[in-house]
Amino acid sequence: MKKNILLQLFCLSFVVFSCSSDDDNVSVIEIPAVESAVLDIESGGSNEPNQVYIDLSTEKTTVVRRDSWELGFISTENRVVLNSSILVSAVKLDGINDIDAVSEDTSLVTPMNLKSLNLATFQSVDVSVTTVEELLVGLPIGYSMYGDPENNISFTDSSIGDLDDTAIGDIANSETDAEVYVVSLGSEIPNDPAEPGSVNHTGDHRGFYKIKVFMDNNDYVLQYAPLGENSHSQVVINKNETYNFTGFSLANGTEVDVEPNKGNWDINYTSVYSYYGSMGGMNAGLTYSDYVVHNTLNGVGVYMVLTEEPGEGEDADPVATGAPSYEDFTLDDINENKLVFNDRALIASGWRSTSNGAKSDRYYIIKDTDGNFYKLKFTALLNEQGERGYPQIVYDLL
Repeated sequence: MKKNILLQLFCLSFVVFSCSSDDDNVSVIEIPAVESAVLDIESGGSNEPNQVYIDLSTEKTTVVRRDSWELGFISTENRVVLNSSILVSAVKLDGINDIDAVSEDTSLVTPMNLKSLNLATFQSVDVSVTTVEELLVGLPIGYSMYGDPENNISFTDSSIGDLDDTAIGDIANSETDAEVYVVSLGSEIPNDPAEPGSVNHTGDHRGFYKIKVFMDNNDYVLQYAPLGENSHSQVVINKNETYNFTGFSLANGTEVDVEPNKGNWDINYTSVYSYYGSMGGMNAGLTYSDYVVHNTLNGVGVYMVLTEEPGEGEDADPVATGAPSYEDFTLDDINENKLVFNDRALIASGWRSTSNGAKSDRYYIIKDTDGNFYKLKFTALLNEQGERGYPQIVYDLL
């Protein structure tokens, strides 16, 4: 299934040592980039329990349970991100600094004027909340979750991965200045498989926590507790610039290895993805399956090549765009100006049709963390039994 990989492993499984009479010099053979591969992505089936990080140049994958963490502490900036793959969201309680005093009964210092989506009419409605209990109604990600895009209020991170647009905003420099956040831990991963062709990835709600985050020199200090507790735990999280972020599980109280080394992955089949955004002109909490992001925090760029467009009229045949086919695309065809480095959701779920599987009218050009150019296409969404959550990709070095 994997072209050339056995030959590469044979050729690269040794180190050449060259010695002189007065010193020992060690020469290590550089590992060439994988030239071509067919890769079955271990998403885990119709419950899509896994996030899968893929390094194209080595064909190595890293599989992580997507419910193993909730918070990510960024290494290059003072920022904290949320695990969108289990629908984590967060809201700041303005003017409230005592984490132990916060409960569902806590009154907000200032009422929050928000928007929600009326599911009966699919019209936006105004909502005013004055207590934490009222706020919790619209904190979990769903169509009717609270927000206010006109006033830049969102309880999720930016869909494109912009670190200047995170639900947990600027990190305070002291415990005194840090304000309390309430965090929705998102949704459980169900165990029951879905019907063939469908997915079942969002289960029961995982509960609410309260947190405070502040900096101690270059380290994060995290205080956290279940929302109903009157005492908290505290942990120091050190930055490690080998990685984009350090993961943390509030539910388990531990740091978690999530992403591999930031230079060792290019795309992440994150399986499930969620954010607050526009849906047919209305704003709502949205959740997608079969989702792919790329490593924008370490310089990976992507663009899509579309070979066909819909014809005019309901029953019209597709029309060729004039772009080369996947097989015919070469290094000379690359347009580097099209590469997108600042939107991690360029591939997203647009590579597949929920009714027809992987789309054959598109493929992607990727500049990886090593500067290699690849062409990549998705070739499967379903397994032979018609079950969802079994994606496959083919890619070639240009």
